[in-house]
Amino acid sequence: MSLARIALRIAAIEAIRGRTLVGDNVLDSPNGALDIQADGTLRTAEERPFISVFTDLSKMEGPSGRSLVENGACDIVFEIGVSTAMFQKDRTTGKTHLVGIDIPASDRNREFFLDIVQRQIFDALNDPSSNWAEIYRGLQYRVMKVEFYGARSTDDGQKLTGHQVRVTVDLADDPVTGEALPDDSPFMLFLSGIEAMTDATYQEQAVLMRAILAGSNEDWQSYQRRLGLTNSELLAVGRGPLHADEERETPPLTEATLDIENAITVTVQS
Repeated sequence: MSLARIALRIAAIEAIRGRTLVGDNVLDSPNGALDIQADGTLRTAEERPFISVFTDLSKMEGPSGRSLVENGACDIVFEIGVSTAMFQKDRTTGKTHLVGIDIPASDRNREFFLDIVQRQIFDALNDPSSNWAEIYRGLQYRVMKVEFYGARSTDDGQKLTGHQVRVTVDLADDPVTGEALPDDSPFMLFLSGIEAMTDATYQEQAVLMRAILAGSNEDWQSYQRRLGLTNSELLAVGRGPLHADEERETPPLTEATLDIENAITVTVQS
């Protein structure tokens, strides 16, 4: 799993949490929150209108050399669902409305609700005043494609309506193990953000990700890790330790002397 993909998904969830008509009911990668069957029918176990967020297909075409930190195209998916089971009757007025939302229960209002939430998601992700939205945007280079799917079902007597929005982004490269990142880089801001939250799961995830990235590299080590170069290839481009150094601890060049026969002596300093 790409670390950048994890960060993108969590940043999106926190950016839209509490910013739409579903309130805080934003789910991280749930199994079957909005389950679209092979025949197009829907199922859900949720009791309130919800948004589920997950990262799906990703594909990197034409990476640099043997690089395994370039991410390429990544799909982040937002599913929005509402069903008749999420309606409740106001005993005072006798009117039926969505749970927690004062909107009358009707087929057209379900569709209206889903369209409004979709717009609210997009507004939240591009909100200039949101730190989490800023992190989300910083973890990608551009939006490549946006696809929309709608589905409806009356299975088991429960009318269920759902929308799925699939956004394909050009995902930023993964951090390289042992390579320090600036504190204000999107990924480091993401780590600091989840560490500052009271969610114990987020804090445990941050500990694990920091452990994966821990260490320190020489410049040539980061270069080799990023591109997946062999030792011979690294030497061929003038990087890394000397070929005869089996321990690969040759210090960086600070000074060298070149003697040219019957000519001059040249001293080079780094």
